[in-house]
Amino acid sequence: MSQLRSFYVCLLVSCTVIAPCLCLAESELEYAFILKGRGNPYWQAAVQGIEETATDLRISHKVFQISSDIAAEEQLNLCLSVIAMKPKMIAISAVTPAVGLQCMKQAMRANVRVADLDSNVTPAEAASAGVPLAFSVGSDNYLVGKSAADYLASVTKTPNPKILVLEGAVGSVPGQGRVRGFVDRLRELLPQAQQVASVSAEWDRLKGMNVTNDILQREPELEFVYAANDMMALGAVEAVRVAGLMGKVQVIGVDGTPDARKAIEEGKLLASVAQLPYLIGKRSVEKSVQVIKGETTEVIEKTPTPVLHRQLLAANTDPLLRYVR
Repeated sequence: MSQLRSFYVCLLVSCTVIAPCLCLAESELEYAFILKGRGNPYWQAAVQGIEETATDLRISHKVFQISSDIAAEEQLNLCLSVIAMKPKMIAISAVTPAVGLQCMKQAMRANVRVADLDSNVTPAEAASAGVPLAFSVGSDNYLVGKSAADYLASVTKTPNPKILVLEGAVGSVPGQGRVRGFVDRLRELLPQAQQVASVSAEWDRLKGMNVTNDILQREPELEFVYAANDMMALGAVEAVRVAGLMGKVQVIGVDGTPDARKAIEEGKLLASVAQLPYLIGKRSVEKSVQVIKGETTEVIEKTPTPVLHRQLLAANTDPLLRYVR
């Protein structure tokens, strides 16, 4: 009966792992990792970090993913199904803080430890909601935005460039931080810069292309596009290419995904602020194990965010590049 129940739980949650879905009995699952869109290269790298580290540590684990980075209701339902499997620890990269906190509250009631993966729910937010967060591991998204602005300022040939900002999904904490950091730093470095628009493209490549195309029609003198993730950035690159403006309009992205790195090497994408999702996945596993063993671990851990550009990738000497996947 227990095995049959486990089988139905697995069907319900439609879990996604690197290997085919092999359901574990409830008593066997110790560590659960709930991530966002399975089609996003960023999360594919995070899954790789989780799987390889969990395999090295020989822990009972499973990675669960939703269909897209904005599927809030799907993620909440998935969380509830995972809680029913009774793991010792759940680390979640929440679509929104509200979804994350609701998931964490339900887990807490079931005596499941909870953690934030990728800086979507802060320890302060969790504390205000009465949730004892085991840890939060991820990059500093505000710093990501600042780093993008620093790089743009270092390469612009004019003091007042026209810039389009492509935001992530509305309500996304990482997306908000990346945009706010970029805008704040840009005001310091290039006070005469002209932000022609700041529009949500919902982390989506096609939407990034469409928004950029629309803005190019209205702003033919556009010089830069800053996109809060590489999917939107690559969409912007395609719009620039179709418009015949390659070399005139430069695009900066965020994440450092394989496709983005290839575009940088080919001279199509100017740069990408790497988030190192592989390292985030790796550290989420290591910290989860420490928590369950009762070992001391820092509650807040921020991972590095190097700016990837053509020269850096060609030199291949930065030690952080070993985590770029």
